[in-house]
Amino acid sequence: MHSYRTTAQLINRVRYQPSDGTSYRTLQANTETEGAKLIDYLETKTTHILKRHQFSEDGDYKGAQEVYDLCDPVVLPEQQVISASDRVSDEYSVPELLCNPVFFEDPASSVNIAIDDVGVKRQNETRSKDAADSDKPRKRKSAYNTVIRINHDGKRYSLVGGGMKLTLRYLIAFLLSNKLTGNRFQFFTDGHTVLNDTIRSCFKWYPNCGIILDWYHLVKKCKELLSMSLRGRLIRNEVLAGVMPLLWHGLTNQAINMLKQIEPGKIKNDEKLAKLVAYLERNNEMIPCYALRKRLGLCNSSAIGEKMNDLIVSTRQKHNGMSWSKKGSLALAALTTAKLNGESQEWLEKNQFPFRLAA
Repeated sequence: MHSYRTTAQLINRVRYQPSDGTSYRTLQANTETEGAKLIDYLETKTTHILKRHQFSEDGDYKGAQEVYDLCDPVVLPEQQVISASDRVSDEYSVPELLCNPVFFEDPASSVNIAIDDVGVKRQNETRSKDAADSDKPRKRKSAYNTVIRINHDGKRYSLVGGGMKLTLRYLIAFLLSNKLTGNRFQFFTDGHTVLNDTIRSCFKWYPNCGIILDWYHLVKKCKELLSMSLRGRLIRNEVLAGVMPLLWHGLTNQAINMLKQIEPGKIKNDEKLAKLVAYLERNNEMIPCYALRKRLGLCNSSAIGEKMNDLIVSTRQKHNGMSWSKKGSLALAALTTAKLNGESQEWLEKNQFPFRLAA
């Protein structure tokens, strides 16, 4: 993805126009206008779909709850899970590995959903002369977009919106429009409390859904908080060597007990250690047996969501010196998403898109 300035120069060269034929400012304004139109179309489409399925405009379900209470999760055969658990580890017993709050969903009857926020430097709406003359460092604000990646049966789709709840509305409309209810909605997140709470709130109408904490972010959190709470690298690595295998095998309670039994002489910051324990306790129901899920070929990670962040936002909008308005950032992200979904041509020709999973 090239900058507006570089793209404008390319357009002028192809058209044999002078250098001032199409300014990059004109290209930027046209792009933001087109992106805003696409977002308006998505908003209108979402509202119509929600109303048709007895949801309010905010995404709250107003119909009979019995309709979705019957959607029981489809899990992998018990014998298949037990057979796989026998080959996972000799250190832990099968009952220990299977005693986990996260069950093993059947991929054929599941929709994997990775969701994350991505921020870019935000432009100030006005420039203050006093602020420019001040020697004090100014905290740069950010413009945030929420990116969602949906995968089901070898097909995929991406969504982007200007906030968690707004984008989750688009997600609900997409799942309803594509007749995906009846499947397990399996979310993969980085463990952000606000994000997880928002997902639970928006999908309280659908009991057959769950959240799994991404393994990479779990490891990262443990390393960061243990580095701040323990006395030195050697002690930290010693504790990590004991805790991380337990978490990899879904034995969260054992990992918590190990942390609580660390000798006081090895601790330099009790608050940080208590914060890690609270983090694991809070996310206990979202920490599966990663080892067994890997053996069964199930997803453990929100990495595809992180990749979508890069493709939709970061690659184009995160460079030195760049800053964006909320409107401009979202407009460009929406057009990039349409391109990745294979909908850009239809949008430019007909001002509509199918809103469907694609192979």
